[in-house]
Amino acid sequence: MKRTVFLRSLALTFAIGTCASVGTAAAPEKWATYMNARFGATVDYPATIFTVRDPEPDNGDGQSFHSGDGKAQLLVYGALNADGDTPKKYLEKLPNEGVSYKNTTARSYVVSGTRKDELFYERCNFQPDGGDTIVCFSLTYPAQDKTAWDPIVTRLSKSLRAGRGKH
Repeated sequence: MKRTVFLRSLALTFAIGTCASVGTAAAPEKWATYMNARFGATVDYPATIFTVRDPEPDNGDGQSFHSGDGKAQLLVYGALNADGDTPKKYLEKLPNEGVSYKNTTARSYVVSGTRKDELFYERCNFQPDGGDTIVCFSLTYPAQDKTAWDPIVTRLSKSLRAGRGKH
């Protein structure tokens, strides 16, 4: 009996230590939806991780969120595709610093990589038929927590969509 209690206690201590070592991404997430009023950029995000909502910029392009410990940042925004670029053409105009992965489709692009000790992931969706709006999110988080963040990145990426904006 004492051995069972000891083993359970040891397992609990290990689990708590593991959760603490990966930071904010280890906690069970409660998800919320953010939609930008100007461009309609809409994404589901882990509200229990991104607890700090920065003031919206005056131009209304998007929203910046931070984790309570300041180690992770999420930007959700929209932009006008003034030149009517395809995702590939648009991506060619962006800096390549730290980029280790790029993928384009007819309607989106994804880039990811490392800058210092952080990983970044950005996805932008383009409207079909040369529409004038692009909706995006950009995420940065500690590289050491990659495994914990992988399912969060996947869910964010799958949830990005365009709502009705008034740009």
